[in-house]
Amino acid sequence: MVFKIIWSPLALKTYISNIEYLEAEWTNREVKNFLDAVQRKLSILSFQPKTGRLTSKRLHLRQTVIHKRMILIYRFKPQKKEVELVRFFGTYQNPLRLRKR
Repeated sequence: MVFKIIWSPLALKTYISNIEYLEAEWTNREVKNFLDAVQRKLSILSFQPKTGRLTSKRLHLRQTVIHKRMILIYRFKPQKKEVELVRFFGTYQNPLRLRKR
């Protein structure tokens, strides 16, 4: 079964800001590698949404590693057959920022 991938506004914002950071600080090769890694992970999640580690039972939040420097936080909605992308989070950021949102 294929699950639909839904982008939240925050996921889209953090995804774009990470791409902008990579474009400013790294080469086009790293940008392409990041984009490819995200596409591979989304493809996996559309078929196996329970791949990520459960981080919040109450909110049904899961997280999965895109790259050693990037984590994707998402919500699996089995009744709606959806995977909602919540946020892309850099491991270099302060983890306390996750709890405020």
